[in-house]
Amino acid sequence: MNKLKAVFWDLDGTIANTELCGHRVAFNMAFKDFDLDWNWNDKQYLDLLKISGGYNRIIHYRNLIDSKISDTKCSEIQSKKRIYYMNLIQTGKIKVREGVLRLIDELSNYDVQQFIVTTSGRDSLDPFLRNSMTSHFNYFTKCITYEDVSNHKPSPDAYLLALQLSKESDVSCLAIEDSMIGVEAAKAANLNCLLTLPPWSISSNNVTRKANACVNNLGNANNPSKLIYGKKMDNSYVDYQYLTNIIN
Repeated sequence: MNKLKAVFWDLDGTIANTELCGHRVAFNMAFKDFDLDWNWNDKQYLDLLKISGGYNRIIHYRNLIDSKISDTKCSEIQSKKRIYYMNLIQTGKIKVREGVLRLIDELSNYDVQQFIVTTSGRDSLDPFLRNSMTSHFNYFTKCITYEDVSNHKPSPDAYLLALQLSKESDVSCLAIEDSMIGVEAAKAANLNCLLTLPPWSISSNNVTRKANACVNNLGNANNPSKLIYGKKMDNSYVDYQYLTNIIN
């Protein structure tokens, strides 16, 4: 039986509700500063999440609407967006998802290494950890961000780096993701993966079946997880034992 040695956490949508109430809002504030009439509503932004990385989303949208703004200007917009996003973090508007802190605590008690593997930049990750996860900041062995790899999710590069740094076999590690591109990245690195549906998901009908298991959230004793597919859960929420069952 494989022992769980390392868990690789995605950030946006997995650890915290950052996307719609954080990144999207910050993008729109930055667009105003550059006198652009762009305003991404929830539906547009969820579609743009198919593109990994904020700068890449700006480039993709510029090309989509045939805007003439330069790559340099897109980079400046992304830099301004990061400032607004950090301000949102510092106001406490970015909330950690149900069951995340509980599971981080439990994994730490079992001496499981924990990494953050995200397409966010370090300048937005660090303030989030220090403001929204102050008590859990030191639980993470390493944080792998946008700057650490050349190819981003769904490329496996970030997860391959996490595996290398963990010094563990892939069969002893597991990724927790909230998106199709995240699951694809984990599976391309030969990792087992738990998909926890993002808060804005209103249906499980179109959910990728590539993960080993899928839940609506990690859950707590007073707010049970709903299993969408995968191995049966012995408890009412995702715990160390369930993650161990997934990798075996």
